[in-house]
Amino acid sequence: MEEKLVRQETAAREISAGPNIKRITLISTLGGLCFGYDTGVISGALLFMNRDLGLSPTAEGIVTSSLLFGAAFGSLFGGMLSDRQGRRKNLLWVAMIFIFGALATATAWDVTSMLAARFILGLAVGCASVTVPVYIAELAPANQRERLVTVNELMIVTGQFLAYSVNAGIVHAYPELSTNWRIMLAIPAIPGVLLWLGMLAMPESPRFFLQRGQEKEARDVLALVRPPQEIEGEVKEIRQIIALDTQPLSLRQELSKKWVVQLILIGLMIVLATRVTGVNTIMYYAPTVLKSTGLGDAAAVTAAVANGLISIIATLLGMAIIGKLPRRKMFLSGQIGVTVVLVMIGLAFKLFFHYETHGGVSSLQGNFAGASYIILGLMSLFLVFMQGWIAPVFWLMLSEIYPLRIRGLGMGIAVFGLFGFDFIIQSLFPIMLDAWGGGATFGVFALCNLVMLVLLFKFLPETRGLSLEEIERKFRH
Repeated sequence: MEEKLVRQETAAREISAGPNIKRITLISTLGGLCFGYDTGVISGALLFMNRDLGLSPTAEGIVTSSLLFGAAFGSLFGGMLSDRQGRRKNLLWVAMIFIFGALATATAWDVTSMLAARFILGLAVGCASVTVPVYIAELAPANQRERLVTVNELMIVTGQFLAYSVNAGIVHAYPELSTNWRIMLAIPAIPGVLLWLGMLAMPESPRFFLQRGQEKEARDVLALVRPPQEIEGEVKEIRQIIALDTQPLSLRQELSKKWVVQLILIGLMIVLATRVTGVNTIMYYAPTVLKSTGLGDAAAVTAAVANGLISIIATLLGMAIIGKLPRRKMFLSGQIGVTVVLVMIGLAFKLFFHYETHGGVSSLQGNFAGASYIILGLMSLFLVFMQGWIAPVFWLMLSEIYPLRIRGLGMGIAVFGLFGFDFIIQSLFPIMLDAWGGGATFGVFALCNLVMLVLLFKFLPETRGLSLEEIERKFRH
C-alpha cells in the first residue's frame, strides 16, 4: 500500500511539473509583453505628440531612442543585479519601474520631461529583456527550452500588436482629441501591475540557489518543474559546473579567460546581426514611413496593426519549427530572407514613388494608386523572416551561451549592445529617411546585412539538443 501511495505521489508530481513551468513562463513573460507594448506604443503616439511638443525630425528620433538609451544601461546593470540578487527579485523591481515609467511618459509636459520618462522606462525594458529569457532558460527542462524561451518573443510581438491596436482604436474613436497620445502612453502601466502581482507567487531560479549553496531551496523549486527522477541528476550536473570555478567571482578574472571573451564577442555579433536588419525602424516608425508614402494618420496607424499581427503569426511559426531545425540554419535562412526584402523595399521606393514640391515643401508621392500598400506588404514579408526565423533563435541563443557564474552579466553585455546599436540606428533613421529617402536608407541596411551574413556563417555556433551545463562544457573546451 505504501509503495502504491509513493507511485501515485510521483505520478501527481510529474503531471503538475508541466503546468507549473507553463504558469511560470506565462507570468514571467509579462515582462516581454511590457517590453513590446512600451516599444510599440510610441509609433502611434509620435504622430500626435508632435503637435503638442513640436518635435523636429531630430527631436523625434531622440525621443524615440531615449528609451533605447535607458534600456542599454538597464540591461547592463540589470544583468549584474540578476547575478547578485536573483532573477525573481529583479523582475519585481522591473514591474514597478514599468508602472512608474508609463505614467511618467503620459504626464510629460515638454521634450525634456519626456526624455527623462522614456529613459526611466528604458531601464525596465533593458532589465526585463536580460532577466526574463535567462529566468525561463534556467527553469525549463532541456527538451522544452526552445519553445518556452521563445514564448518571451511571442509576448514581445503581442505587446507591440496590442499597442498598435490600441493606438488605432484611440485614433478612430477620438481623432481630434489633443491628449490621445497621453492615453496611449499610460495604458502600458496595466501589464506592469500584472507582472508585479504575478511574480510575487513565482519561485527563484534553482541554479541561482545552488550557486549560493542553498541546495534545499533549489530542490524545492526543481520539484515544482521536474519529475522526481530527474532532480538528482540535474542537481549533480549543476554542482559539477559550479565546482569548476573554485575561486570567488572576479569580473576581471572572468573577462581575462579567452573562451569567456569569445562568447561575449559571439553574443555581440548575434546582436549586431539582428540590429542592422533595421527591424525596429519598421516596428517603431511604420506609421511614419507609411504616412510619408501618402497614407493619412488614421490609415497609417491602422496599417501598422497588420505588421503587429504578422509578427505574432510569424513568431508562432518560429515556435513550431525551432525544435526541429538547427539554430544556425534558422538564423542564416532568416538573415538571407531579410536582406533580400530590404533590397526590395529600397527598390520599391525608387521605382514606385517620386517627390513633388508644393509651396516650397517636398513630399513623397506614389506613381500609382496603392503604391503605399506595396511598402506595407514588403514590411510584412520582412517581419515573416525576422520574427519567424531570426528572433526566436536570437533570444534563445543569448540565454544559452553564457557560463552560469556570469550568465546575467553576459546577457547584460549583449543586450547593452542591442540597445546601444538600436539607439544609434533609431536616432539616425528619421534623419536618413528625411535626407536620403526610403530607397537609399533601406539599401544601406541591406548592405550591412550582407557583411553580417559572412560573419555569421563563419562564427555562429550550434547549441541545439544540449543542456545549459553541456553547452558551458562545450565552450570551455
